[in-house]
Amino acid sequence: MSRSLISKMRRIFAISDIHVDFKENREFVNSWSHEKYGEDVLILAGDVTDFMSLLKETLQHLSKTFYKVFYVSGNHELWIRRPEEFADSIVKFHEIISLCDSIGICTRPEKIQVTDSDCVWVCPLFSWYSTHDDDSDNSLYITAKNPESDKNAREMWMDNHLCIWSKLPSTRSEYFEKYNSKHIPPRMDSPVITFSHFVPRQDLILPNEKEKEKLNAECERLGLEVKKNENSKVNFNFSMYAGCKRIEKQIREINPIIHVYGHQHRQRDRKIDGVNYISHCLGYKKERDAGFMWGINEWNGPKLIWPIKSA
Repeated sequence: MSRSLISKMRRIFAISDIHVDFKENREFVNSWSHEKYGEDVLILAGDVTDFMSLLKETLQHLSKTFYKVFYVSGNHELWIRRPEEFADSIVKFHEIISLCDSIGICTRPEKIQVTDSDCVWVCPLFSWYSTHDDDSDNSLYITAKNPESDKNAREMWMDNHLCIWSKLPSTRSEYFEKYNSKHIPPRMDSPVITFSHFVPRQDLILPNEKEKEKLNAECERLGLEVKKNENSKVNFNFSMYAGCKRIEKQIREINPIIHVYGHQHRQRDRKIDGVNYISHCLGYKKERDAGFMWGINEWNGPKLIWPIKSA
């Protein structure tokens, strides 16, 4: 990467789960302007839309809004509503990578100059969750108190109905782990920010005390009752499809300062063993109205993650 003078510090923002299939979300994302973000970098951690035309339209808008956009696909992007369009979800994944290449969206590690003298690496980690059925050693599964919640999850989880998988030589999570390994540089000589769509650690599924305080502050702002927990009203064991330990393995091999992720539609910001894990999801309007998406109102869009705010 050649160095050049930049007019001011280049900031890095992050968001996930923007779900632009929904009108309210699409209008919100389209309101982000080049005037505000034109010198900045966006990390987009998956779940934009499953429609290729809308994905292209949204990524093109973001590429005009930000200096550079880094992106990984989520599970929604790999849905196939019309089997005649794609042979399977892996084929669609590679079509998405080709689309990104054609419009200048970054899907591979790249070194970004953030000041005249400093750089940051941004490293996308594509991923898939491991279930306790197909890869129990790498699953983030937590045994449910009510067995019905596992049954409900299997029936309600749309990936089980809309993803199409041909036979792979390994599990889906291992397939993406190996895909990443082909692109990760052997050495990154500046601070690194990694990001994935899926959750990398089991202990991130539930909130800590600080995150509960943030949730309840958002509920108070909205005039809602304080929540005892983050559970939805649906009896659903999200941990079955939350993420994969393989992601954490690659994170620790890379040793970043920040890891951004999404998928769970719950906000996180905590440091674990030297890595700051950040989840900043836009989510659905009903989740924002219920107070779960704290931080969206504060930032009015993606969250600033670099430069790191001092405590």
